[in-house]
Amino acid sequence: MVLAGGAGTRFWPASRRVVPKPFVPLVGRRTLLGDTLERLRLLAPPSRTTVVSAESLAKATRSALRSHRGTRLLLEPVARNTAAAIAWAAADALGQRHDGVIGVFPADHHIPDAKAFARAVTQAARAASDGERLVLLGIEPAWPDTAYGYLRLAAGGRSGVTRVARFVEKPDAARAKRFVADGGYLWNAGMVVARPERILEETRRLSPEVWDALGPTLERVAAGKRVPRAALARAYRRVSPLSFDYAVLERSKRVFALRGRFAWSDLGSWDALGAHLPVLDANRVHSATPPILCDAQHNVVWSATDKAIALLGVKDLLVIQTTDALLVCANQRAQDVRKIVDELARRGREDLL
Repeated sequence: MVLAGGAGTRFWPASRRVVPKPFVPLVGRRTLLGDTLERLRLLAPPSRTTVVSAESLAKATRSALRSHRGTRLLLEPVARNTAAAIAWAAADALGQRHDGVIGVFPADHHIPDAKAFARAVTQAARAASDGERLVLLGIEPAWPDTAYGYLRLAAGGRSGVTRVARFVEKPDAARAKRFVADGGYLWNAGMVVARPERILEETRRLSPEVWDALGPTLERVAAGKRVPRAALARAYRRVSPLSFDYAVLERSKRVFALRGRFAWSDLGSWDALGAHLPVLDANRVHSATPPILCDAQHNVVWSATDKAIALLGVKDLLVIQTTDALLVCANQRAQDVRKIVDELARRGREDLL
């Protein structure tokens, strides 16, 4: 199961409301969604893969799936965060009579070693196959990152599949350093493997904010019964927009984690993306036309056009160019790009949103 959505704010101007981050070729020639689907081919054929997206993104999603024919597509009537999306996909898997476990994978992550990823998912699937556990793929922290949530493993959890003692929100720098030094914390990568019936049971038991509105509909879906689109939309609108982490995982006693030993990034901002782009004269660059760089260092240059870009005597900048917009931003302000989107909305610039 692949979650493909987003608001298109953190990677403006490359991502927009109708073409958010998963549908943009940020790192290479393929989109992040395309990369995700290619990785999953090592685990299952397209006919056993489901993409959950939004009705508003139907055009972009169908276009992305042309090279992955047979992939099942679920389009949410309205966005209600990941708890509703994952529960619906789990019910759909049961309704399609898919036996075994399912994996939940965001479509906008960067994982360069697909084989190592597939090995970790296979190990997690074995652990979740008993139907008792929800197994998260946690990532061995490579540095004390403050942009990620962390998983605190139970005592003795240094290897294998270990119970998660608690979830920790994005820490400050000092706490993040302690977490990495401790060795008992993992980055929460938002990837989970479980049997679909376990996902539904935990949602029913722990998340009335989701189940009270959507549960009767999901039960019909899980039984293989047809649910009219209008009925699904009515149920969806009543759902509280909660993340699966908050609605289920943080409330469950059945959550375990596998220590993922592969490179991973959620590419949360332009500066985070820069670490995965080729180096050119001490700058990070993704552009069909190499920029002209004179006494320029530690900049991120990303272009979706063949227009020339020249940097002179500057450092620590983000320079992002598309056909209709140019963003110049200090590297340390990358997390604030959404403020530009907010200002565009205030000015009524729908053409740039």
